[in-house]
Amino acid sequence: MAALSARPKAQHIMDELRESRARAEEAEKGLREDLARQESAVIDAGNALRGALARPEVLRGAGWDRTALSESSADLLVEDARARIRALRELANAVNARLERSDDDVSDNTLMRRYDVLRDALAGGYDAQLDEREGIKVCRLLDDHGSHDVAVVGERIATQAAEARGRLTEREREVFQRFLAGELGDHLSTQVITAANLVAALNATLKTVRTSHGLGVELQWKLDEDVDADVRAAVELLRSSSGLRTREQTEQLREVLQRRIEDARRADPSAGYAAHLRTALDYRDWFRFHTFVVEDAAPGRKRRLTSRTGLSQGEQRVLSYLILFAAAAAHFTTLGESAPHAPRLILLDDAFAKVDEPTHGRLGRILVDLDLDFVLTSERLMGNWPEVPSLHIYECLRDPHVRGVATLHYTWNGRHRRLVSV
Repeated sequence: MAALSARPKAQHIMDELRESRARAEEAEKGLREDLARQESAVIDAGNALRGALARPEVLRGAGWDRTALSESSADLLVEDARARIRALRELANAVNARLERSDDDVSDNTLMRRYDVLRDALAGGYDAQLDEREGIKVCRLLDDHGSHDVAVVGERIATQAAEARGRLTEREREVFQRFLAGELGDHLSTQVITAANLVAALNATLKTVRTSHGLGVELQWKLDEDVDADVRAAVELLRSSSGLRTREQTEQLREVLQRRIEDARRADPSAGYAAHLRTALDYRDWFRFHTFVVEDAAPGRKRRLTSRTGLSQGEQRVLSYLILFAAAAAHFTTLGESAPHAPRLILLDDAFAKVDEPTHGRLGRILVDLDLDFVLTSERLMGNWPEVPSLHIYECLRDPHVRGVATLHYTWNGRHRRLVSV
């Protein structure tokens, strides 16, 4: 009787379980169909990637070698979807590892702008065409012989350029090498020696000038600590002219200069040869100036001029003026050897700013001692210092209520200022 009474309940539970099983089987069927669709979509996408990589223009445009991609063809020979997906994942990972990272996505507008730039920059005889197939845009160049992939044309131009560089005859190479180690080497040698002599003349002038506190300046012009071994070797060889160098030294200089030119060319291939020469052979970038403070009270002592030297701002400015005046005097002296009548004239705008007034006359006297003519502009200085023997002074006056500027002309003879004209 108990079994009979429990039978309806058990029958109900069995019916519910049968319905749950049917629903689970239906859900499993839907999930399997969804999985099959997703697997099919992944395989289709992988096949699209494989199709893109099968196009030679894509590989050439990316600069890739087909054999360098670790791609397996096993997925084409099996029916197991998961095995095919694993093989395609390996291919996708290999492609992703070789792609260059870009901060910006390349949109269709970006491609069109670049295409327009290329088309406008093309030389005569070429025209550009942008095609799209299966979502891949390919730029092709048209000439008298037909349509060509832009990467193929780039490779062809690079090959032609390499062949053109290789067509230098041995005689042309000899002429270039002779010029590199001869005329160009002698010019560089002259510049380095002249610069060193100018610095020596500058220091000789600086020895004669001191501030009112007995401070002076000495300059050092030497190789930068960061220059490479080639530059150091070149400078040692350039300290003597070609006539004094041995054949081995001449050959070494030629090799050093040629290596520097090649390095400049590799660093910026788009620049012209003249730019490569300027970059490789600008000796001014090889050297650095170092400034030292000297004192009459301590003859053997030299301190590098830095923000920690312990000088006031006014003293630093005075020392800067000493360097400026001595550099101008040394330059004009050197220039006078070839142009005796060249003026020894400098212009000081807002002269001697932040320099104490007792030092103004001393600086003026240094200008006179260095035989420099000068033009000073200032809101407060008249220049009538006892240390300066003669001067013309022009004072400009302006009334805000009257249009124009009035000029007063004075002369100074070292003792008196005299009005010349209004």
